Amino acid sequence: MAAYTHVDGALGSEASTREVALRDLLQVLRRRRGTIIASVLCCTALATTGALLYEPRFTSQAVLIIDPRTTEVTDINAVISNLPREAAAIRTEIDMITSTATAAKVVDRLGLVHDPEFNGAIERPSAIDRAIAGINDTVGYDLAPLRQQITAYLTSAGIGVKEPTSPEKERAAVIADVRRGLSATSDAQSYTILVSFKAKESDKAARIANAFVDEYLRDQLQTKKDVNQQANKWLEDRINELRAQVEVSDKAVQDYRAQQGLVLGGASGETFLSQQLAELNRALVVAQTERGRAEARAQNARIVARSPTDGNAAEILGSPLIQRLGEEESAIARRLAEYRTRYGDQHPAVQAYVNQLTNLRQKMREEATKIMAVINNEVEIARARERELETALKKLTAETAGELGANVRLAQLQREADANRRVYEGLLQRLVETREQDDLQQRDARVVSKAEPPLEPSTPGKKLFVGGGLAVGLLIGMFLAFLRDHLNKTFRNTQHVEETIGVPAIGLVPSLPHHKNAKPEDYVLDRPRSEYSEAVRAIGVSLYARGALNTGSVVMVTSAVPGEGKTTVCLTLARMLAASGRRVLLLECDLRCPRIGNVLGDNAPGDLSDLIVGKAEWQDVVQVDGRSGLHYVVGRPHCDHPQELLGSEKLASIIKFASLEYDCVILDTPPMAVVADAGVLTRSATECLFVVRWEQTPRAVVQRAIERLTELGRDVTSVVLSRVDLKKLARTDASEEAYGMNEARRYYTR
Repeated sequence: MAAYTHVDGALGSEASTREVALRDLLQVLRRRRGTIIASVLCCTALATTGALLYEPRFTSQAVLIIDPRTTEVTDINAVISNLPREAAAIRTEIDMITSTATAAKVVDRLGLVHDPEFNGAIERPSAIDRAIAGINDTVGYDLAPLRQQITAYLTSAGIGVKEPTSPEKERAAVIADVRRGLSATSDAQSYTILVSFKAKESDKAARIANAFVDEYLRDQLQTKKDVNQQANKWLEDRINELRAQVEVSDKAVQDYRAQQGLVLGGASGETFLSQQLAELNRALVVAQTERGRAEARAQNARIVARSPTDGNAAEILGSPLIQRLGEEESAIARRLAEYRTRYGDQHPAVQAYVNQLTNLRQKMREEATKIMAVINNEVEIARARERELETALKKLTAETAGELGANVRLAQLQREADANRRVYEGLLQRLVETREQDDLQQRDARVVSKAEPPLEPSTPGKKLFVGGGLAVGLLIGMFLAFLRDHLNKTFRNTQHVEETIGVPAIGLVPSLPHHKNAKPEDYVLDRPRSEYSEAVRAIGVSLYARGALNTGSVVMVTSAVPGEGKTTVCLTLARMLAASGRRVLLLECDLRCPRIGNVLGDNAPGDLSDLIVGKAEWQDVVQVDGRSGLHYVVGRPHCDHPQELLGSEKLASIIKFASLEYDCVILDTPPMAVVADAGVLTRSATECLFVVRWEQTPRAVVQRAIERLTELGRDVTSVVLSRVDLKKLARTDASEEAYGMNEARRYYTR
């Protein structure tokens, strides 16, 4: 439970801090409301003037798209490729749209050099004319005479007189002005380009925006055509050069062939010797193959001839007779085997079959011998054929050896001629393609929507102008208010005094209204229940409570600089204390600028200086105020060294004597920051009352003066804020003493 209470207290403290901070901010605004009002009025006046001078402008927008789709009519490569679908490419197209070259074409096409909106050299209504026209429309008062006077004055002063310019400079200025009204934008998420133009007329804005789009598309297509025509021209020139080179290279081949006697043998382009050599090579290969096949057959036949009864003999030798005899041999061998098994080797039938088998095998050997002779003959024939072809090939090779060197040079010339012909034919084909492309060129962009005349201006209206000026003025005024309040280094209330210099502030002395022409020292006696009198009385009560008004007390009243109201505080406090029945003595220790005698009257034969130097006695200098009974001693400005008199032992003894005779002695001393006179009086005073002018005296000046008093051995015991505007304090301050101040006035009399 204790922990909860602690947290709740912390939250309450934080909320209270926020409330105080908000209240302080509101009080700053109340204090500086004059600054805010002045700023609002100035900015509103400027905005109103700007609204009268500013001409409304209309913005029209056309939409382009970099088309990602392409139409392939022919399967040929373009001379200039289509745009890549990249952000950098789209950014480049935007730069082309907004370029000076495009703007120049639009200016020339639409004749904008003769438009007063873009050409400043053409006479048009000036800002003064527009302002006067706006005022005429608003208040209905003719200001034409004023316009003539202003124009005459400006002309005589050389203001607004235009110097003649060249047509080139006028055109360049118009182009620059047109470019300022143009904008082309695109985001990274699409291929769309928004082309906008701002002008004073809606139709003109749409016309110029569309003109920029048309010029861009026309330039895009014309660029492709120009590049294609340049390519055609280059191809034609190159083809003419290559045609001549092909003719020269073909003629060189023919001339060399005729010179070397390299007669072609047919459509293949080879010579007769080459064709014969190729045919002999082919025939030699066939003969070698046949010879090898015959030798292989002879080899197999020799193996089979040794055993013609082998089952593979008929197949290898290829003889039907041997095949038939082999079949008979197989049949007889089976029957022989059966009979031997059945009857034995001595049976006549077995002997008959043995004889048949022997005769049959003899016939097979004889037949194999005949076939071997045939095969060997075929081998010899094949070898002879091969030898004949080899001999013919060697002879023909010797004949064609001389032709080989010429063929190498001929082949080189032929390759050069073929290479020239291939390049020529390729460029000729390319020329045909590029000529066809001339009529098939396409734009990379197309118009999605043309610019239309807008119905409403895009620039702010007059009401919005004035409202914006009001808002800006309010913001600037608030900024200046907080800035002035932050830079204000004066004192606004007693709490501020105590927090800044650490000295208790015992009261606020209000300033009297100027229209009453009342003197403060008389006002406390004439209006004892007034607000002013009560403030002075409160100071006396505070001093009495602190023991500063006890018998024998000496109250030193000073300030930092002149004009703080120090003497007024002395007079009003002394007269009020004297009127209440106290025996009070007021010593005017300001011998440089004395003022008490002028206020209360000066009829004594002597003054304080005379009393100090011994020229006058006590009864000669002390005067009595008839209305309050205040005893006072005036000072007169006839002393050359007032500091020596004020610091003398004689004055100290006089003050000590007066403190024994009176209930209270009040010393009116010079300001601390101006002269050092007050410093020598610190040893004679028991209390030091420091007077500070409200919201006037800088804090640093007050602090420095108090530090000097402390260095001289006298601490400032209390501070009084003088010449306080209580109405302003109650209205603009959030301190406790300002709370309820307006309601408390009913307790006072006027």
